[in-house]
Amino acid sequence: MATRTKALHVSVASVNFIIFILAFTSIYPFPAGDFKIDLPSPNEIIWDYDSGVVTVTAPFSVDNGGFYDVDDLELRYEVTNYTGALIAQDMIDLGTMKAGAVTDGEIEFSFDLLELYNEGLTWMVFNDDLLSFVVEVSCFYTMKLVEFDARYSISIPWDALIQEVEVEDVRFDTGSMQLLVDYRVVTSDILSNDAVLTASLLEGSSVVSEISETVRLGRIHTGTLEFDVPLGSNPDSVLLEIDIAGFQVDVSYTIPAGVVP
Repeated sequence: MATRTKALHVSVASVNFIIFILAFTSIYPFPAGDFKIDLPSPNEIIWDYDSGVVTVTAPFSVDNGGFYDVDDLELRYEVTNYTGALIAQDMIDLGTMKAGAVTDGEIEFSFDLLELYNEGLTWMVFNDDLLSFVVEVSCFYTMKLVEFDARYSISIPWDALIQEVEVEDVRFDTGSMQLLVDYRVVTSDILSNDAVLTASLLEGSSVVSEISETVRLGRIHTGTLEFDVPLGSNPDSVLLEIDIAGFQVDVSYTIPAGVVP
C-alpha cells in the first residue's frame, strides 16, 4: 500500500512538473522577447501620391522565437494624425506561424488627402504632422491553450504636402526697366512632375502684367519672375497662383513703397 501511494505521489509530481514546464515554455517567450513584432522605422516607409490619394507602405516582421507554433495570428492597426483624425484601420490575418519562423509583411493603406481637404481637414496639406500607428496583435499559443494579446505603437513623421509658396524679394532693375520678383515653392518629395505658376502684377485690383512659369514639384524650387512695367503704371502688389497636386494656392505680396520708381 505504501509503495502504491509513493508511486501515485511520484506520478502526480511528474504531471505537475510537466504542467509547470508547459506553462513556463508557453509564457516565457513573450516577456523574454522571443516572440516579437518589429514595426518600421520612418526611413522604411514608402510614400506614393497620385491624383489626391496618398498610399503608405509600411513593412513589418513577426518573429516567433518561442517553443510552439502560433495559431490565429492577427494584426489590427489604426492610423490617426496629430489632430486625432482617423486615417486608416484594418486587420491582417497571418494565420499560423511555426516555432522559430519569421514572417515579413506590409501594412499598406491609402487615404484621399484631397477628399479630406474638401471636408475641411486641411492640416496635413500645409503642415507637418505625425501619423500614429497603433498595432494590436492577438494569437493562440501552445496548441491554443494560451491566448496572447499585445499593443504596439509608433509615430511616423509626415511632411506637409505644400510647405512654402512665397515671394522672397522684389526689386526694380533700372537697366531693363523690369520688376524682378524672387519666389520660392517648396513641396513634399512624394510629389513629382510640374505645376504652372501664374504671377500677376497688380495696381489696385487691375492686372498690369501677367506671366507664367513652370515649377518643378517634389523639391525646393526657386526662381525670378521678370515683369515688364507698363509706362505710367504704379503696381502695388504681386499675386501668385498655382495648382499643386489638385490644391489651389494663392499668395498676395505687397510691394514696399519706393521699389517701383
